[in-house]
Amino acid sequence: MGLGLAVSGEGGASVVLRETRAEDLDFVTALEARPAYEAFIFRWRRAQHLEALGDPDYGHLMICGTDGAPLGFMLLAGLGGDDGLVELKRIALDRPGGGYGSAALSALAGYVFGTLRAKRLWLDVFADNLRAHRAYLRAGFVELPGPRPTALRNGRQEPLIVMAIDRPAGDPDS
Repeated sequence: MGLGLAVSGEGGASVVLRETRAEDLDFVTALEARPAYEAFIFRWRRAQHLEALGDPDYGHLMICGTDGAPLGFMLLAGLGGDDGLVELKRIALDRPGGGYGSAALSALAGYVFGTLRAKRLWLDVFADNLRAHRAYLRAGFVELPGPRPTALRNGRQEPLIVMAIDRPAGDPDS
């Protein structure tokens, strides 16, 4: 996965995506463990992240500033499939609200549709995660119709919203 994609987002925030390395996992697991993410991100142990680094079905990406400092991470699934569907399993930022998420989602779309040649980038988001839902809408994701799936959270089944963005029309491989 040759990355190094630099993209500017809202307010001039710029990010670079690169592959996650084993030495990044302390940052990743600490970020996932923050109370602000507890209700919305299913935490993985370090060993799970390490396993994903070597699994061709996963894409584990660091979101970095232009100076190389880590700002967050993203986890993708479905890279090994031949259906052209890539799932954004999670995105977490060290300092949400600075435009870095928008820039990261833009860079991700460029990578998924340009480099991977995927047909669709999709995700699910807890229905009560309004901040993320709005960010995904701004990035071009749309809610998919149909019954809402659920996920077990805090001992209860909670509704999810499934969202997707398709490869832009007019792309030669569309």
